[in-house]
Amino acid sequence: MAVQEIATRVSSAITAMLGKRQKLFERCTAFRLCHYELEPHLTIDYYSGYLLCTYYENFPPARLSEIVPAFVHGLQQAGLPFRGAVKKFRPENLSHIADDKRAEIYQPVALLGELPPPRFIINEYNLQFVVSFHEGHSTGLFLDIKPARQLVQEIVRPGQEVLNLFSYTGGFSIAAAKAGASRVIEVDTAGKWLRWSQENQRLNQVTVVRQRREEAGPFLHKQKDAAFDFIICDPPTYSTQKSGARFIVEKSYAAMLDDFSRVLRPPGYLLACTNYRDWPKKKFFQLFANRFQLEQDVPISEDFAGDDYLKVGLFKKRLAG
Repeated sequence: MAVQEIATRVSSAITAMLGKRQKLFERCTAFRLCHYELEPHLTIDYYSGYLLCTYYENFPPARLSEIVPAFVHGLQQAGLPFRGAVKKFRPENLSHIADDKRAEIYQPVALLGELPPPRFIINEYNLQFVVSFHEGHSTGLFLDIKPARQLVQEIVRPGQEVLNLFSYTGGFSIAAAKAGASRVIEVDTAGKWLRWSQENQRLNQVTVVRQRREEAGPFLHKQKDAAFDFIICDPPTYSTQKSGARFIVEKSYAAMLDDFSRVLRPPGYLLACTNYRDWPKKKFFQLFANRFQLEQDVPISEDFAGDDYLKVGLFKKRLAG
């Protein structure tokens, strides 16, 4: 295929990708521009003027020299600011490189324009979040679950009490607080994420969040009956807990079912999430069927091109009898 033909194909594909996502441009300053649509081992995200090009082992990074300028041109045509583009390599299995601190694994490499600052701010509808390209393989915000954060703002009522398990940098906590929750308890084992959440709280002028640095399952188990109106649970697929036990999402969700039901005030809501690809949605939702009624199958954010790895269900506690 001739060089000009390749360039034309890339440009046409990028125009189509930007067109599909255009309605997000005015409401958000962070979204996925390319979700494996151009190449099966490449994603490209936009964060307030910066492009994050994440590639896997079978993608030749030299190709970015032709792809990135085409994206920049498309952004400019769409009226979006461009400040810089970086690349980052992502191993297929992150659990195998947890202790690997090599710079080429963790740090962004400039491709075009300027490097982003260590921390900067993005807007997601009416919320703001601190993000970073320099803190490992995550930026501090999962873009695929935007609709669920919006749903929390719609469902939570003023004065309600919310429990956010596996809270990460507090995106769901911020959403619940902005909806008027009187108390939000967020639980995570990592002090780094809890401190990051505090940054997000200050940024959004949120004051009702309280933090617990504990394992989610044991914390939930020791809560009183009917202690919360809304529980959010968005665990990693696998993680090692302080106790040394391995958190495995399928088994651990099942182990928490009784406590979810017990701790919720009727007719409270549970927002349950998983990004485990090998767990079919029907099977995941069926896990909750005896104690909860599925109220809504929450879709993945539209900028993720209809992928089905993310499962998010809004469940209502079944009333006794």
